[in-house]
Amino acid sequence: MPACHARASKRFPVRQAAQLSQSRFFTLLFLPLLVVFALWAASPARAEATAKPAPNPALWQLTDEDSQIWLFGTVHILNPALKWRTNTIDTAFAQAGTYYSEAPVVQATAQMMQPLIMKHGVNHSGVPFTERLSAQGLADFKTIIAALGMPQGAMKQFTAYRPWLAGVSLGALQVQARGGDPEAGVDKILWHEAVENGKTLGYFETMEQQISLFGAMEPDEELKFLEDGLRQMIEQPDLLDDITLDWQAGRTEVLAHKLNGAMEGQESLRERLLVARNRDWAMKIQELMNGEGTVFIAVGAGHLAGEGSVQDQLEGLGFTVTRVQ
Repeated sequence: MPACHARASKRFPVRQAAQLSQSRFFTLLFLPLLVVFALWAASPARAEATAKPAPNPALWQLTDEDSQIWLFGTVHILNPALKWRTNTIDTAFAQAGTYYSEAPVVQATAQMMQPLIMKHGVNHSGVPFTERLSAQGLADFKTIIAALGMPQGAMKQFTAYRPWLAGVSLGALQVQARGGDPEAGVDKILWHEAVENGKTLGYFETMEQQISLFGAMEPDEELKFLEDGLRQMIEQPDLLDDITLDWQAGRTEVLAHKLNGAMEGQESLRERLLVARNRDWAMKIQELMNGEGTVFIAVGAGHLAGEGSVQDQLEGLGFTVTRVQ
C-alpha cells in the first residue's frame, strides 16, 4: 500500500511508496474524518510561523450530580511544531478516569486490517476505476501523482483499489509530504497517556464500522468522492493548513463553515459519516451520564462543529453542553 513511515519528505519515489509500513497506513485510514474533513497538518513553514500564539482549541463540558464529561475535538495527524495543549485541557484529562475515542485505531495491525481492506477497499470488479474517471478527473489524478514525485506509471498501483481507498492513499501521502505526522496526532498522544495513567478505555465504534462507512458507498458516489478530493487537493492546497489553524485557535464556527463547504454536493455521505454517527455517539454519552465518574472524550473536531454536531444531538436529548475553552 502506498503510505509513509513517520514524516515524509517533499517527494515520494515510487519504490519507497510501495514499501511503506502497512500498519502506519492503516492507522491513517481508519479515521474517516482524516479524509472527509481534511483535519490534517499545517506545512512545516506555516506551523513554525504560527506556533507562537497561545493555543485555544475548543473544549466542552457536561455535568450532573455524579458525572462529568469533557468533549474535545481533535486533529488526527498533526505537524509536531503546532501546539495545542493548554492547562485547561491537561487538567480535564487528568481528572478523567475513563478515556473515550472513536475506535481502537492505535492498536490496529496489518494482520487485523487486511481482511477489512479486502472486503471494503479492494476493487473486485475487474475494471480499473481510472477507466471511469472523467477527463478532468484523470488529469487531476496525473497531476497529484506527479506532485508526489511519482512517475505516471505509479497510477497502476492504485487501480487495484476502489476509488475511495485510492483517495485515502493519495491524501495520506500529501498530508505527510506537508509535514504531518500520525505520531503527533492528538488522539494517539492522548491514548498513550491514558494507557500510561491506567485510565479505562472506551470506544464508540469498531474498526470495521469505521471502514465500512466508506465501503458502503455506491459506485458513482465514491467516484465523485475521489474526483472532488483530487480537485480540492489541487485548487485549495492550503485548506488543510487553514482548517488546522482554525481548530488550534478554537474558531468552531469558521471551522464548521469550511468543513461543510468541503462536503458540498455529498449530503448523503455527510449524513452517514457525520450526522448519523453524532446521533449514535450522543446516545452513548447519555448512557455515560446515567452512570458516574469523569470521562474525557476525544473525537475528530468535525464532529463537534456546526449543525448536527454531537453537542446539538445532546441538547436535543435535554442536556446542557457548556463550552469551557
